[in-house]
Amino acid sequence: MKNPKYQQLNLSLSGSLFGGIYKRSRDSIKSQNRSYSPGALFDLFDITRPPSRKKVARGKGLKFDNELTNKCREKLKNMRLYSLASDVNVFWNLRLTSTAGLAYHDSVRIDLNSSLRRFYPEEPERTLMHELAHLIANYRASGSRIQPHGLEWQQACSELGIPGEKRCHDLPLATREVKRKHAYRCKCCGVVVPRVKKLTRDSACYPCCRKYNNGNYSRRFLLEKISITEAKSLAPEHSWI
Repeated sequence: MKNPKYQQLNLSLSGSLFGGIYKRSRDSIKSQNRSYSPGALFDLFDITRPPSRKKVARGKGLKFDNELTNKCREKLKNMRLYSLASDVNVFWNLRLTSTAGLAYHDSVRIDLNSSLRRFYPEEPERTLMHELAHLIANYRASGSRIQPHGLEWQQACSELGIPGEKRCHDLPLATREVKRKHAYRCKCCGVVVPRVKKLTRDSACYPCCRKYNNGNYSRRFLLEKISITEAKSLAPEHSWI
């Protein structure tokens, strides 16, 4: 019998990590000094509203930008990151709505929201460097686990000329809200995790794995599914639409 595959759910507040994708999304944090309840720590997803244009099919709507690609390659060559420079590519992605940009470290690709052209040239340039910093930080980590907007990323931002860069943008891009139809709870710390989609694998509470098991997956901290009614009573601070 084959061993089942398990998934460790990364619920860190330092950034959004989606399957190897670093995402610069709308900032929903009103104050840097705001205190958070355990439940609020996992309200990570600022869902977007579709634009007025027709929906773009998955896998389509990508337009290669030679000028921006060459700009990234020159930056990387100046930093002596020649291998990364030869692989990086930049695209305009028509599927993006409130997300300003995405960095795919596996394919060494940067996607930019086509709406950024309205804020040309400052914002496309800044978002491009923001996402490029993700690629650089991951490349330097050589497979080691790092926080999406941690010290490695901050250092790369400084080298690219955007010191003090925020992890989230505040641009007036389209937004929408969707129903969170699923909820999970950690048996150890009791935190409630709202989800738009159902978890397809056994997932563990990342903060507990990090605190008690050196960041490694452990079935001791598996998330258990609970009803929306129970989730609302345990974590009313979430947006249960």
